[in-house]
Amino acid sequence: MVKLPDFDTMMQLHREDPEALERLRQDLTSELVNNASEETKRRLEGLQFRINMELRRAGNPTARFLKLSGMMQDAFSELNYCLNSPLDAIAEKQKSQSAVILPLFGKTAGQTLPSKH
Repeated sequence: MVKLPDFDTMMQLHREDPEALERLRQDLTSELVNNASEETKRRLEGLQFRINMELRRAGNPTARFLKLSGMMQDAFSELNYCLNSPLDAIAEKQKSQSAVILPLFGKTAGQTLPSKH
């Protein structure tokens, strides 16, 4: 199990060896995801992918901080809404998940479109 170093050690890594700090972050994250239950693992992998993409897109540490901080604020706001208005949150989620399936253009029941091969 990878152990999180104390704050001073992490600050020293940040100043002197940022690549080592990044490796530590990746190792700790991988360990957390790998130790999660199967039902949680997929969601954590998706979230970590999104976080990694945002970190790559941000140009500097300040932009990274602001982006991740905004993501956490959005998640907290959504959680707060769900806890304070659970019935409204459920209704909105169901509404956003419904889809209208349109028939394929030019196709009627039992008919297939000609192949273009």
